[in-house]
Amino acid sequence: MGKQNKDDVPNPSRVGNRDIIQRLNFLYQASVLLNGMTAGPSSQVPFSTCETNVTQNPPKKRPKRVVSTADLSRSYVDTMKVVGQKTNVKIDPTVKRAICKGCRIVLIPGASSTVRVKNSKSHGHLVIHTCNSCKTSRRIPAPPVLDANEFESRSTTDQPAPGATTGQRRQKRSCAPRLTPHFARDLGHVVFRGNERLPDAIL
Repeated sequence: MGKQNKDDVPNPSRVGNRDIIQRLNFLYQASVLLNGMTAGPSSQVPFSTCETNVTQNPPKKRPKRVVSTADLSRSYVDTMKVVGQKTNVKIDPTVKRAICKGCRIVLIPGASSTVRVKNSKSHGHLVIHTCNSCKTSRRIPAPPVLDANEFESRSTTDQPAPGATTGQRRQKRSCAPRLTPHFARDLGHVVFRGNERLPDAIL
């Protein structure tokens, strides 16, 4: 394949390392599924040993190794990390935050972890994920969220007059609240057909 022109329009459906990203996605989803299974007799998966013919001399009977679903989930997470390192593909930060650093298990709120929100002076709020198996906690800053109207009114009142200086020391700037995500706002739907906007289409 030749070099691509810089003038070519980028193709959004073409993703580099698609097969590796799909493999990482599968390993993550499989570990979440196995970790979410309830503990009990069904959570034990017998480890399959290599099968031999009955006509051959059977080997000495060894006890079958039993692997729990949590161990299998951990091995999938380990495989996911190894694949990401060897192929030089970065794992998404949201996936990294969902994995316990102590016991390498997927943190599912309510099932394998507890989630608490605490106030913080520097960040506004902290979301604390605590693993139920190893009690390792992870603190992630989460600034408060404002409505769009509050955000606009606050941003206009907080701006100082141009050229105005104060003789006081600078105070530590408080954490600015974020706008709500676009999908969470109630703005209504707009439907297009080609370049033409359709009036109040029913979805």
